Amino acid sequence: MKEKRTKEHSTNKRNTVAVVALLLVCVLAIGGTIAYLTSQSQLTNTFTVGQISPIDPNKPGPGPDGGEIDKDSSKLNGNLYEPSWVKDSKLLPTASIAKDPYVGVGAGSEECDVFVYVNNTMKNSNNIYFTINTGWEPVGDTQAFKEGKYTGGLFKYTAGLDASTIKDGKNVWTTTPLFSTVEVSEDAKAEDFKTPEGDKTGDIIVQSFLHQSNNAKGEAINDDDILTAAKKQFGL
Repeated sequence: MKEKRTKEHSTNKRNTVAVVALLLVCVLAIGGTIAYLTSQSQLTNTFTVGQISPIDPNKPGPGPDGGEIDKDSSKLNGNLYEPSWVKDSKLLPTASIAKDPYVGVGAGSEECDVFVYVNNTMKNSNNIYFTINTGWEPVGDTQAFKEGKYTGGLFKYTAGLDASTIKDGKNVWTTTPLFSTVEVSEDAKAEDFKTPEGDKTGDIIVQSFLHQSNNAKGEAINDDDILTAAKKQFGL
């Protein structure tokens, strides 16, 4: 009996090994035709660059009044637009000359503080002056000439501009220009209109400066820091 069980055990063992071997062959054969399961992921972070855009002279979009912008380079430059300006306007005593500097930004521009610096290079600037419109205020060391009249200086648009949610083709403008006219005193003389050197007629140079209002966290930037930057821009 003992010998018989040994033979049977040996036979069963051989049969088991054979079956296992056969199954292994089958598994290997099947495995060669099935791809492994895989998974792959990717995130592409597309950024937009924060900016304060000038008005595109080739596609200027609507002006402050919603009408078409005059592309004349003496009226439109960067963020400044003077729709009523007439090139080579004459300076004469008692004259009231149309000059209306608006400031604008293109679509997508970040919220920004708006400054305008007026540099009057005429010898007797007190005889050529302007009155600022509602929505603007003098800043820095700018002083009124008399009764709210100014000959130049640094001014801020109190509301600021924000075109961050505006779509292409549109602009955002100051609701009013810094001033609407340049006035000439009745007692002005031709010599007053010259530069201090007396060799040519002086200019009234209008320049804009726009500074982002908020930092990357969306927190308001300190007003004094922005004013310091504006003064530095104009060498004040």
